[in-house]
Amino acid sequence: MVSLGQKPTVTTYSILLHGYAMEQSFHEMHCLIDLMVGNGIAPNHFVYNILISAYAQEETVGEVMHIFTKMRQEGLNPDVANYGAVINLLSSIGRMDDAMSQYNQMITEGLLPGIIVFTPLISGFCSCGKWEKVDELFSEMLDRGICPDTVFFNTVMDHLCKNGRVIEAQDLFDLMVHMGVKPFVRDYNTLIHGYCLVGKMDEGRKLLDNMCSIGLKPDDFTYSILIDGYSMKGRIGDALIVVREMLDRKVKPSIITFNIMIGALLKGGRKEEAKDLFDGIWAKGLVPDVVTYRLMIQKLIEEGSLQDSDDLFLSMEKNGCVADSRMLNAIVRSLLQKGDVPRAGTYLSKIDERRFTFEASTASLLTSLASGGKGQEYKELLPEEYHSFLEQGTG
Repeated sequence: MVSLGQKPTVTTYSILLHGYAMEQSFHEMHCLIDLMVGNGIAPNHFVYNILISAYAQEETVGEVMHIFTKMRQEGLNPDVANYGAVINLLSSIGRMDDAMSQYNQMITEGLLPGIIVFTPLISGFCSCGKWEKVDELFSEMLDRGICPDTVFFNTVMDHLCKNGRVIEAQDLFDLMVHMGVKPFVRDYNTLIHGYCLVGKMDEGRKLLDNMCSIGLKPDDFTYSILIDGYSMKGRIGDALIVVREMLDRKVKPSIITFNIMIGALLKGGRKEEAKDLFDGIWAKGLVPDVVTYRLMIQKLIEEGSLQDSDDLFLSMEKNGCVADSRMLNAIVRSLLQKGDVPRAGTYLSKIDERRFTFEASTASLLTSLASGGKGQEYKELLPEEYHSFLEQGTG
């Protein structure tokens, strides 16, 4: 471009700067800024916002505030977008006093905060559990004539649901509809999840039916939430009804959905159906993950099919799915409960070889088994690293 005699503009530099920011190439970003200034082009608000946002991604507060201060030194007062980026960073790391200080400063400077300021600020106070401040800021936002968007509503509803405040989340959902903000599938999913978390499955089910009645198509996550919720409540029959509805409506399950469905079937004692579902995963263009294998292997151990469980474990790793710490600890516990100490020792060796965490619940079970008077016998069957747990049980 330069070789053709064309002079780069601030827009040109901004595009290049954004590319470096996406790659977190901070040295190149500053070199480009120096080149830009050297060519007589002063950075504008948009350029500074790229810099602020890039450092905010790394949560380097000191550098962000340095850039913020430098703007003023260069005679450029921050705009709403600049303040929004800084407030978003401070709120995301829980520095709410500093976030409010920036908010008050922008008000003092005569700037009108928009949804890009209120959303992270209110979300931050939700994370801190300061619900009175959330109500105060929400009222202020409405008084200023700022209409919340679906991102705002979903963010706050998610916080409420995760804190067990599902009734307030429902009220917010109703307000969203009343204000003419059309809820998306994700908004329904958030609220359904909230009801499932507090065990109000019938309310969650009503929301699914409501979605369908207004023409919204539930996705695999919608069904997964309900299947998992019913399963956790022991309502396996209802969980399987939702599974059938999902498949009838041609909603393609993700591997997470398959895992939940398999877990529900196993919990309901329907092992053959779970196995059929497991065998059908590949036909759906999916690959079992470590959770899928863990569910199936633990069930095989539970029913005493120990060689089959070993074979499935070997098949899993042959297919490129590597066992994680949680899986190996779960297998060891299942084998210890089954009384197969030699096999448990084999998997304990894998935990040690891979430098995984030996979970407290696994250690506790090993210690309690040794207290039955077989500590010395078990020592001969287990790796030396775990003998101390047996000694605790015999002491």
